[in-house]
Amino acid sequence: MRMRFYPDELKDEAIRLVVKHRFTAGEAALQLGLRSEVVRVWVRRFRSRKALPSDVDQLRACVQKLATERDTLAGIAARLLEKTG
Repeated sequence: MRMRFYPDELKDEAIRLVVKHRFTAGEAALQLGLRSEVVRVWVRRFRSRKALPSDVDQLRACVQKLATERDTLAGIAARLLEKTG
């Protein structure tokens, strides 16, 4: 069997349908005109790869923002307790 090459956009769409929209590999394959085994392989590879550095940076920024919000809310709660105290 000859190996076929697919555009990255098609792979991304198939993975998005399965991961984000909870399609089965067969449903995604049918919608995109692919074989279900091809979609299964793409999804398996996607799930097995490690987080990319850009993903890690994005998560760190989110953690920093949440920590700032937590500290702000803790300060407000402390001030309210002093007033009602």
